[in-house]
Amino acid sequence: MQEKELRLALVCFGGVSLAVYMHGICTEILKLVRASAALHSISDRESRNSRSFGQSNQRSVGTYDTEATYFELLKLIGRKLDLRVIVDVIAGASAGGITGTMLARAICHDLPIDRLSDLWLEKADIGILLAPEARAGRWSKLAMRPLLWGASATGMLGATHDAETRKNLSLFVRSRWLKPPLDGDRMTGLMLDAVNALGEPTLSSNSLLPKGQGLDLFVTLTDYHGRPNILQIHDPALVQEYEHRHLLRFRYRRNQHGNDEDDLSSADGPALAFAARATSSFPGAFPPARIAEIDRVLAARGECWSNRQRFIDRCFSAYVEGGFDPLAAYFIDGSVLNNRPFKEAIAAIRDRPAYREVDRRLLYIDPLPEPFGSVPITAMPGFLSTIRAAVSDLPRSQPVADELNALAAQNERKRQLRLVIDEARPRITQLVAETVRQMPTGTITSGQVTSWRQEVHIHARLDAGFAYDSYVKLKLRGTLGTLGRIVAELRGCRRRSNLERFIELAFEAWADQSGVLTTHRAGKSLGKFSARHSSTWNWLSLLQSFDIAYCERRIRFLIECQNRFYSRIARSEITGLAPSAVDTAKRQLYSLLDWVAQLAHSASANYEMRTEVISLFPDSLSTLDSRKLKEHAASFVTQNFENIEALISRLNSTVDLPSKTLELDILLAGLAPTAWPDQARHEVLINYLGFPYWDVLTLPISAGRDDGDFRETLVDRISPLDAPTVNSFAGAAKLQGKALGCFAGFFSRAYRENDYMLGRLHAVDRLIDIVCDAAGLLSSSHTINIVDLKKKAFGAVLQAEKNRLIASAELKSSLRRSIMML
Repeated sequence: MQEKELRLALVCFGGVSLAVYMHGICTEILKLVRASAALHSISDRESRNSRSFGQSNQRSVGTYDTEATYFELLKLIGRKLDLRVIVDVIAGASAGGITGTMLARAICHDLPIDRLSDLWLEKADIGILLAPEARAGRWSKLAMRPLLWGASATGMLGATHDAETRKNLSLFVRSRWLKPPLDGDRMTGLMLDAVNALGEPTLSSNSLLPKGQGLDLFVTLTDYHGRPNILQIHDPALVQEYEHRHLLRFRYRRNQHGNDEDDLSSADGPALAFAARATSSFPGAFPPARIAEIDRVLAARGECWSNRQRFIDRCFSAYVEGGFDPLAAYFIDGSVLNNRPFKEAIAAIRDRPAYREVDRRLLYIDPLPEPFGSVPITAMPGFLSTIRAAVSDLPRSQPVADELNALAAQNERKRQLRLVIDEARPRITQLVAETVRQMPTGTITSGQVTSWRQEVHIHARLDAGFAYDSYVKLKLRGTLGTLGRIVAELRGCRRRSNLERFIELAFEAWADQSGVLTTHRAGKSLGKFSARHSSTWNWLSLLQSFDIAYCERRIRFLIECQNRFYSRIARSEITGLAPSAVDTAKRQLYSLLDWVAQLAHSASANYEMRTEVISLFPDSLSTLDSRKLKEHAASFVTQNFENIEALISRLNSTVDLPSKTLELDILLAGLAPTAWPDQARHEVLINYLGFPYWDVLTLPISAGRDDGDFRETLVDRISPLDAPTVNSFAGAAKLQGKALGCFAGFFSRAYRENDYMLGRLHAVDRLIDIVCDAAGLLSSSHTINIVDLKKKAFGAVLQAEKNRLIASAELKSSLRRSIMML
């Protein structure tokens, strides 16, 4: 049976009190992922048809409702396609940062979200968030009351039609002015409560992620003062500016045999609470957040933060490297400068291993989308509105066109690469066959694979003609950059510092003076100079020892070629090959890829070599040297040529890249004929041996762009405008929290209940469509009644939430009538 993974990278925008709406959406995302994990926990596929979600789920805590519908949908799809849903990237800003943080922890440890929903509805209230010293007394600002009553009666304040909103609005407006009215410590406490409300996993191994997979969480912050950042220009050589954008990254990796990498455990609860508090520190409403604030709140509660230093070292290394104390930093709302963190999510996608065919989606939640065809207002903006727009509204609402266009360009490059590879496949297969002559049908040795690989590489070099010179030059420049980065890290250089640049230039000068830039063609030099020194290195040995990027590209190419087998197995084009054999081979390739990717970092962590590097390279450069770095680097290499050669030789033994290449030979030679029929095994070997040909063709297309694998990323949105099935409750106008500058939800529980329910319903509508689209149901004939499944899920939401929605009797009745009419 064909197997497929629907991979979701989630991006959550800011929206102030519309965080409750996004929480409703994230609740459904969690339930979909839980249903998928429950279905795939049943190893016997035949027995899945007779099982329900309740029979497959072993947890005893939490409330389950729509999970049963998602489980049924995936089970129906499973008659023809084994589809698994995974969320492996979450990026959020402001309100989206809060909801994304809580969702990430719930997914990584399979935690229930019920208590968190209660907390949102009960505690996200202005009466609780107001600072005690800012709260208005009974007689505070009495003159304001008639004005508020008049404004409410005429509708000038908008969305003030219920008594609770008018009461809380009066309290808020009459409270402290010219200082943040909301309490930072209370917000921190609320975020700690939110993390704790998720609870603890019943077992340490509980997770909704498959083994061998992981999740990355990104949360944006804005550093009010900024941290020093060094930039290189022509003259002066270095300038300093202040970087105000900051990103917190949390990682979870579920390893095959325990020892998970986990930044989202209960011990990291204070770090997650700080991330949620800092990213949502709306300017003017909350005081800026500081790490000291969470220390103070924890001390008042008598709680400890065991992973505090680990969090600071991991998330604020740029501060420490720049000599700046992160404890002195003040952070405001992450949406001020990065409200839509697409770049972070897109960058994380490339490193996600997949052991099945993958449908990759970038799914973003936009609580306030622009209606299609809307025309901007052209009236003259007022004095205060202009100031507000300049400092807050416009930066937060910048369109996502740049990011999505960049993703579209990336997808186009991937299409071009696939086209080049597919067009060249017959010819390259022929060229490899001419070299290998006769593919064996029995057991082969790693020595045979090594011999074939070396022979094909020689033929590829000759067959590529004049194109090979520029190809090698491109590889050499990248390899020299790798050497420079390893040594700069060993030296302890600050990133983008003058000394780091000097080390990089020194290796370029060494390459010029040693003659390693001379290609296989007699005497033809790719550099400006002929060899000035006798060197033990040439261009080929340097690439074999340090071209880590080539090794990574080759493994990724093999993984992509393995992915091609899944659909061909389903179409019976290859007989005798089981998907499990492909899974095993891909798992081994990903393991080796992880190892190769860590080579440079492992070398830079060699403490024995650190002393040698420190003694060789200076600890600082004079102003004159900074202005003439290239000339100084060339002079430095001339004086220290033998020492640099010795250093490179030491690095070679530490990196030991050739051994990883031999391991790849061993891995492919070990494809057992009993599991891999001749046709499939020969294809794998041709892909491996012929990679030098493909790399010559494709590297110039992708040079300088780390696009990862060849899979395209599709973009989907969840918003109030994207729920056609529940159209009577769709549209941004149906969200009550959007009034009062998106603060209205803090003034009324009824508003929060309304937006939370609509978030769940909109998510049900969209998620079922996305799952069906990934399964190919929306573009082909099928027997699954999608509307009936949606109706069942809507009813499950309403039934599950009827007791929680204590202030929304009319909403519940209206929803019930609308669902019955579907």
